[in-house]
Amino acid sequence: MMSYFVKVSEKGQITLPAEVRKKLNIKPGNFVQIVEEERGVYKIIPQEKGIRTLKGAVPVKGEQDFKNARNQAMEELADELPKEAKHSMREYK
Repeated sequence: MMSYFVKVSEKGQITLPAEVRKKLNIKPGNFVQIVEEERGVYKIIPQEKGIRTLKGAVPVKGEQDFKNARNQAMEELADELPKEAKHSMREYK
């Protein structure tokens, strides 16, 4: 089993060693999923197309009105906020 040490940048970024990228076929711009296997142990899983792979993962009936869904979610959130915040949320629409 190979082990690598990498430095974490100020932005919290790491560079995967070239050998790891090659073995996992990770190219610039690819997405990876990081899964916690157990406390302190993580697995890196290459993803084919990033978030686009989720399209169709949740079945829905008919066409969706995303503007209406967003507005409804904002209204529900506004009901939970203090009076001052409610006013600014309604102006956002």
